[in-house]
Amino acid sequence: MTFTVMIATRNRIDDLRKTCQNIQTWYPPPDEVIICADGCTDGTVKMVQEEFPTFTLIENEQSLGSVGTRNRILHLAKGDFVVCLDDDSYPLEPVFLNHVQQILAKHPEAGVITFPELLNGDVYSSTSKTPSSPGQYVAAYPNCAAIMRRDLYLKLQGFPTFFHHMYEEPDYALQCYASGFAVWFEPSLTIRHHTSSVQRQPVRRHHQNARNELWSVWLRCPFPWVIPVSIFRIVRQFQYACSEGFRWAIREPIWWWSALMGLPQCLRDRQPIPWQTYYAWMKLARQPAYTSEQVKQIIEVPSL
Repeated sequence: MTFTVMIATRNRIDDLRKTCQNIQTWYPPPDEVIICADGCTDGTVKMVQEEFPTFTLIENEQSLGSVGTRNRILHLAKGDFVVCLDDDSYPLEPVFLNHVQQILAKHPEAGVITFPELLNGDVYSSTSKTPSSPGQYVAAYPNCAAIMRRDLYLKLQGFPTFFHHMYEEPDYALQCYASGFAVWFEPSLTIRHHTSSVQRQPVRRHHQNARNELWSVWLRCPFPWVIPVSIFRIVRQFQYACSEGFRWAIREPIWWWSALMGLPQCLRDRQPIPWQTYYAWMKLARQPAYTSEQVKQIIEVPSL
């Protein structure tokens, strides 16, 4: 097995330095580290060139967003597996790759493996996904704490680059299940995610996530179910905005209009999957499966 580490970064020079320093402590080291500076203007490029010359550095002169940037790295990578990190996340154990090889050998059915994400304040991103949680098949994963099977990514449609930022992971997880592979949550390794405040705006992130979630429905959900599922997604996101207060709620039409502007792109790229698989994937978000036999009962997955 060979491994490429993938990091997309934009103007987070201090966070990126810490992550790169952590990667240098890994034993064994990864076969390749690819960092893409996505329109950086804070000295990131010079820092990587001077302090981490053995890492591969590429640049987007104009920002492609995290989705397009990761897609670019995945097509350039040479490793069999790609370790997906944010510029502010890294594994706690230096022998990370040793353990990963054992996990991959146990789960050949996994197109993606994801890990517990330890956030600021020593809390986990999800109470159901901690080191004490059971291993489970899940409906989504974060690109700050995952490993992807690169050959599978190249066979599938991959990340919709027009998403720009957010929701590419659930959309790709759905593609994996539809193609006969699963997404496995492995609790035995932990990824530390410092969740930098740089480039993070809560309302904007909500709008991006909501819009991209709806775009994913238009890309994958078969007719006629695409209509009620679209309504369900819009209503659910509006309920969330209302829970955040009136100022959030009155701004919901911003992302509705943005979503409509992307409808032609979604129709051009549309690759609907069977409703049985799509509906089972939706249920998996609330009822994870713990064994391959359970996954077979939820979704017909030929590789399992």
